[in-house]
Amino acid sequence: MNHPVVDVNLFVHNGAATIAEALEGVLAQTWPAVAVTVIDNASTDGTAGIVAGIAARDRRVVLRRNRANVGPVLNCQRAFWYGDADFVMPKTADDLLAPDFIAECMDTLLARPGVAMCHAAGLVFDDGGAVRHVYPPEHRLGAVGDDALARARHVMGHYTSAPAFWGVYRRAAVDLLAPLPYRPGWDHAVLAELALYGEIVGLEAPLFWRRHGGKDVGVLARGCSQFTQRGLDAEEGLADLAWRTPLISTAYAHVERFAVARLPAEERRRLMGDVPGIFRARWLPMMRQEAMRFRAVLPALHGRLAEEDGAVRVWAERQVAEAVTAVETILPGILFGAEEGSASF
Repeated sequence: MNHPVVDVNLFVHNGAATIAEALEGVLAQTWPAVAVTVIDNASTDGTAGIVAGIAARDRRVVLRRNRANVGPVLNCQRAFWYGDADFVMPKTADDLLAPDFIAECMDTLLARPGVAMCHAAGLVFDDGGAVRHVYPPEHRLGAVGDDALARARHVMGHYTSAPAFWGVYRRAAVDLLAPLPYRPGWDHAVLAELALYGEIVGLEAPLFWRRHGGKDVGVLARGCSQFTQRGLDAEEGLADLAWRTPLISTAYAHVERFAVARLPAEERRRLMGDVPGIFRARWLPMMRQEAMRFRAVLPALHGRLAEEDGAVRVWAERQVAEAVTAVETILPGILFGAEEGSASF
């Protein structure tokens, strides 16, 4: 049998403690046709040397080094783009794969040409190798069927944890995606768009092994800011403000994504209109809290604007206006001009 190649593009920054184990786990996959590109994001520890040593022993491994730290979002984008095989898997340097992860995913992808991505159930382990948590079945995605809009709605209503993102992707579907956004919940929005171009299937077996599990949503949101990823201060007056409202910004990222999806205009409008209700049904109490906290800092943000002029002021005003637009789009009942405590939802 002629097995299609899977490009595993592993991105890493200062991952010397885990990169060898992660890389060896990919090389030990039972799928016989795997090419591995390690995208080193300007690491300052021994990451590159470790990878170079493995590459010297295994010709399947290629090391690419960024000259500057571009941040994880752009590095993940490069992980989608590197290689030319028909199937691609973005990969981090922390998490591990069961030996048959790729083989099981590829069995599904080859048997079902309409599947855009296949992932597996997951578990969380610690540095000692002990299993701390197994993700519940509802964390797997089953965005299937002929209705593309229904598949996207399924992702919006169900995507919860990272194992459902780190799967094997059909490159023909990946090539249809818009660039990854610098937004909290960017992975949510990317998967929702991907579902428009094909089915997303989650396997029952826990073949994806996640080190330590997820991080606090606020920490993740701040880390998704382009300012933070470029080593700039997310608190400064020029910075975007999406990180201040992580769940609201996650929902709004879907509106932005669907506006440019490869769909007829009427279908794009329908999906954009669906977004607020779907996410309010999931997260309304927490989004209310975010909105109130954001409203509380608005006077200080407007005070900063008064200190700027010219192009700088216009730019800073835009950051505030975009953040307000996101809140008003997802929670249309909030009254930013009202006195504290009088907002309605």
